[in-house]
Parts: sequence; C-alpha cells; structure tokens
Amino acid sequence: MNASQAAPIPPPTAPAVPEGLFARLWTARHFTLHLALAELRARFRRSYIGILWAMLQPLLLTLVIAVVMTAIFKQPFASFSVYVFSGLVLWEYFTNAIMIGAVALVNAEGYIKQVSLPVVIYPVKAMVYCTILFGLGLSGFALYTLAVSPDLFSLYWLYIAPLTLAMLALCTPLAIISAFINLKFRDYQQSIGIALQMLWYLSPVFIMRNIFEHPALATWTAINPIAALCDIMRAPLLEGRAPDARDWMVIGVYAAIFWAAALIVMARERKKVVFYF
Repeated sequence: MNASQAAPIPPPTAPAVPEGLFARLWTARHFTLHLALAELRARFRRSYIGILWAMLQPLLLTLVIAVVMTAIFKQPFASFSVYVFSGLVLWEYFTNAIMIGAVALVNAEGYIKQVSLPVVIYPVKAMVYCTILFGLGLSGFALYTLAVSPDLFSLYWLYIAPLTLAMLALCTPLAIISAFINLKFRDYQQSIGIALQMLWYLSPVFIMRNIFEHPALATWTAINPIAALCDIMRAPLLEGRAPDARDWMVIGVYAAIFWAAALIVMARERKKVVFYF
C-alpha cells in the first residue's frame, strides 16, 4: 500500500466538555421533583384533608379579613373577598419562595454531604414545591370565584399562565439568594420575616388598591414589585382586561436584577457550602 492509499490518521480526540449547570439541573429534574413531592407529602402526612389545606388556608384567612374590612370600607362582600383572595394566593407564593428557600440548603445537609449534585437543586426544589402550592391556591380561588362571582370568568383568565411564569422568574432567584445567605448567616431567616411583614402592609395584598395611589405612596407603589404582581393578576381575573405593559416591565427589571445577584452569589458560595454546616 503506497502513501496515497494509507488510511488517514484520525485527529486526536478532544476531551469531553463537562456538563454545565443547567444541563446538570435538567439531568437531575426527576430527583428534584421527587424531593418537592416528598416535602409536600410530609407537610400533609396524617391529615384527613390533606392538600386541600393549601386551598382552605387562604380561603379562611380571606373570609376573616373580608368580614372585618368590608365593615370598615363599606364594600360589597363578594367582590372584596375575591380581591383579598387573589392577593393572598399571590403573597403566599412570594413569601414561601423566600422563607422555604431560606432553609433549602440548611435542611438538605444530609444530601449535600452524600450526593454530588449542584447545590442549587435544593432551592430549585423549594420553588417546585411553592409552585405546586400556588397552583392549588389558584384552584381554590377559581372555585370560590365560581361560587360568589361567576360573572368574572372570561378568556382573560388565560393570563394565569404568563403570570405563573413571571412569578417563577421573579421568585426563583430570591429563593436561591435566600438559601445561600441563610446558610452563611442564620439570622437572615428571622430578619427577612420582619421585612416581609413590613412589605405586607405596604402592598395592596388586602388593602384597597386606590389607597396606594395617594401622593405619599404613589412613588413607592410605582416601584413595588408586589403591587405590579397584584395588578397583573387582578387585571385579567377581576377586571376582565389585559395587564398593563408597565407592570410586566417592572417585574422584568426586578427579575433581571435578582437573577444577576443570584448568579453572583452562586459563583462565590456554591463551592463553600459544605463548610457552613
């Protein structure tokens, strides 16, 4: 065989490119879902009502608030209770993302020490869990609305889908940030609870929306992400119209800021996690 007929020499094999973070998260998606469902089962274990509590809790709180507030503001009970219920379901998602996310790494100590997986899986698991609860809360809200104000149903309710995605985009980085900060500084969980309580009263969760248009509150309301989320949720569900573009923009800006912060925190702290236990 002459040189022209010789088989070509194959080029050296390039080293395998290691999987990136998002690829590893996708690979572990079944494990993440298993952890979220296990936490859900643990929460409602030995409960006769079970996951229905995720619908009943915001409903019962809605009824208490609505009874008191309608007497003060002289509002129709049905419309005001639906207003309150919508705010509570949204608020529960936001606070659960931060508070449950805060303990995600602390509670996962056993897994982290034994299983070689990206530690960000655990706050992501918390978000899967919170999203399931959010879906149950929305189901309870829909059933209650059907009972007291069925005329509110329209095609605009399809905006629930992009609203859920917006909530997920906004709250996931908050869960990640909370998980890493609370692991390093255990006082975080207590202090953030106080901050959330303040935000509760400074947002139109259950207080009438027009109150926040007062000149003393207007600037704050314009940049308050909870106010924007409430407006995005209530515009299609309660007012039968599309949400304002400005509210979507506010959520988009906050989501971008929170994700940038979350990526910085992960880059700096994810390899040090095991040393904080």
